[in-house]
Amino acid sequence: MIQRPTIVRGAIFLATVVAAWGVLSLGTTTVDETIVVGELAQRTYTAEHEAEVEDTAATEAAKEDAWDSVPDEFRVSAEVQDAVRADINGVFDDLEASVLIVPLPTTPTTVPEETVTTPPDPDPDPDPDPDPEATTTTLPPLPSQLSGVVFIDVDENGLFEPDAEAERVDKGIEGVLVQVDVAGEISTATTDLIGVWTVEVVTGANAAIVTVDHTDDAIPVGYIPGSEDIRQEIACAEAEQCLTTPVGFVVNLVPADEIAESISSIHLVTFDVALPLALTASDDVVRVALGLSPRLPIARTASIARANQEFGLQIRSDQMTEARQRINTSPPVIFYDDLPPESDKDTMDSEAAAAVVATFIQPNYLVDATETERLRQAAADSIEPVTVVYSGNQEIVAERQRLTQLDVDAIEQTTSLVTAVQGESGLLAVLAVLVGLLGLYLATFRPEFWSRPRMVALLGILLVLAAAAVRGTVILQDATSWYVLPAVAFGFMTAVLFDSRIAVLMALSVGVLAAVGAKDTGLAVYALLATMAPIPFVSSVSSRGAFRKAVAFSSMAAAVVAAATSWFFHATPEDVPVEIFGVAVNIPLEFIGTSMLWAFGISVVASLIGLAALQFFESAFDITTSLSLLDLTDRNHKALQLLQEQAFGTFNHSLMVGTLSHAAARAIGANALLARAMAYYHDLGKTENPTYFIENQFGIPNPHDQLTPKESADVIRRHVSDGISLARKFKIPSDVASGIVSHHGDGVMRYFYETARTESGEDVDVDDFRHIGHKPRTAESAILMMADSLEAACRAVFQTEEPTPDSIEKVVNRVIDEKIEDGQLRESPLTLGELTKIREAFLESLVGHYHQRIAYPNFPGS
Repeated sequence: MIQRPTIVRGAIFLATVVAAWGVLSLGTTTVDETIVVGELAQRTYTAEHEAEVEDTAATEAAKEDAWDSVPDEFRVSAEVQDAVRADINGVFDDLEASVLIVPLPTTPTTVPEETVTTPPDPDPDPDPDPDPEATTTTLPPLPSQLSGVVFIDVDENGLFEPDAEAERVDKGIEGVLVQVDVAGEISTATTDLIGVWTVEVVTGANAAIVTVDHTDDAIPVGYIPGSEDIRQEIACAEAEQCLTTPVGFVVNLVPADEIAESISSIHLVTFDVALPLALTASDDVVRVALGLSPRLPIARTASIARANQEFGLQIRSDQMTEARQRINTSPPVIFYDDLPPESDKDTMDSEAAAAVVATFIQPNYLVDATETERLRQAAADSIEPVTVVYSGNQEIVAERQRLTQLDVDAIEQTTSLVTAVQGESGLLAVLAVLVGLLGLYLATFRPEFWSRPRMVALLGILLVLAAAAVRGTVILQDATSWYVLPAVAFGFMTAVLFDSRIAVLMALSVGVLAAVGAKDTGLAVYALLATMAPIPFVSSVSSRGAFRKAVAFSSMAAAVVAAATSWFFHATPEDVPVEIFGVAVNIPLEFIGTSMLWAFGISVVASLIGLAALQFFESAFDITTSLSLLDLTDRNHKALQLLQEQAFGTFNHSLMVGTLSHAAARAIGANALLARAMAYYHDLGKTENPTYFIENQFGIPNPHDQLTPKESADVIRRHVSDGISLARKFKIPSDVASGIVSHHGDGVMRYFYETARTESGEDVDVDDFRHIGHKPRTAESAILMMADSLEAACRAVFQTEEPTPDSIEKVVNRVIDEKIEDGQLRESPLTLGELTKIREAFLESLVGHYHQRIAYPNFPGS
């Protein structure tokens, strides 16, 4: 009849094979064979029949040549021309607007006080009391004639000099309103053609106040009174002709250099260019007031005409330098016909106008993008497709050559791309052989794992996860790299959950899975080596810091492996070499560096995720790993805290047993952490009845004095079963809890057995005085048994004897020999050579523990 464990292992075998096959076959059996431009050809493709295939790349290149052969199409831009004219006009507009001081200041005037003068009586009457009946006749006064002149004071000297011998002379202003106020009687007059005004008024004894309206529209723009005489007082006798002071107006201009500074700050012209034109604009104010024609409009018109002349030549962007040189060497023609022959004013303005035009001129013959594109598109459309004729059996592309668009088109048009069947049966056979060989190895060489179906199932799960990782890598590699395979994580987890030898088997298995799942030799080699990378770093760790270092070192090792495999297997001629200090290096450093980065990054992330997953696997499959042992040997563990609080003597005893077990295990290459953890918890059951054990009896009577030997044996025996119950409560792994069951084996409690025989005087059943447990079956549990007995023996012996090295050695030999003679080590794998090493380790540890101390003078007990 087939045993149940065999059936379970067979089911695990079948489930592992089917699951791995399903994962690797996922999405591969119904997908058509795909060929992608830029990828490597997975096989050599040959044309199955003759066909004419268009070379789209060559056709596109011919179209591009035709496109590029069509020159740009130009057109005259009216928008540019208008903008240039606006810029030129803007300079002249600002010149005209900047000439006058704005706002015009108001000239203060002093208004004389009105005085009333009483004229003397021509016929005074000496008689103060004239006859009221007497009558006299008074004649009306004769009018006085007031006159004056309002003029443009060209030389600003306050004198009206229209006949002076000069280029420009004073000129009267026509139409200016003049007001005459005589004792409240107001008369007005308007200046005539030559600026003269005349008013007849009767002044009598009063003075006349004459006011010239300086705001009159007849006053030329930009002119202000040259003095305060626009309001003056004059006394004029009866019937006389009186002349007022001439009222001159002077021009109110902004200085020409200030105008030039303003223009140069607003526009792009320089100060030297703006200054001549500013002088012309200032002079135009005077010329207009004197009735002469202005000159600045002539310069403006000439500038616009010169710009239009250039536009007529159709200026392109590359002709701007030539156009500006042409304008400066052939400036606008400006001729002022009223200038003397020796004057060079028109020449200066002509050069300034040329500079203005040259500054703002822009290319007006621009590329017509729309028409150019239409013509080029027409040229490209006229190109006939370039074709290549393939004959039957002609090779299209060789294996591992980079596919071009022509290759892809030719393959699609001349061959039949059937579905790329993965080969389900063959894949299933390979996986069955792989899993079968792993099972055979475990059954033959690692029975401790093969006998535990949980461990077999865990190994199967890791294999399925590795198959899933391979399949995921195949899917992602187009967008990433072949080196996103998290191979390091599988070597890391297997080495921790099992051991280094099983981890090597996992590395071989991952390599096989990568070979059949990806069909890429480079990935298979990388998978094998990267899975092996963490094994030497994980095997000897004894702290959590060492685990983190193992992750870092394993990831760096994977990056080195990726560098080698990517260079040898995956680098192509298109991966351009680099130059170092000007020397070409035939190494695709960029491609190698990218592969290393992917391998390192994925390895770190996957290892950290695997490290977190270890706790789940430990709990689910009852596995004791180095990480769990580190937690168990932490003295803050709740179970150890309970032992310290309830049974302090037992706690100290357990610590010493742990020290001895750790040293002995290291001496023979056993799991030292496991031995220490087993020692810490082997007497956990004593916390239920701590005072029944001698090491916890501090100043109290021995309770065994009130019990029969058999009752005492029952109490002592119970600490094993109580320890197992507490181990379950605190979720202590079975590998550690096995030390509770085996640390006494099935040995006899000699003290109580002999006491019972002495007291009863008759035969006593020895089995009533045996411990409930089994003999040690591992090296660590056997070491624990010897260390437990040895610590108790030394504590008892050396209470009365001096702990010399010789006496310690005798105790060590006696305890170990007793265990051998009693057959307690019969089921353990320890050899005589290992027992010798264990004796030496025990002796060295105990000698160090019981070393001699200095006797201090006057110290109690010295």
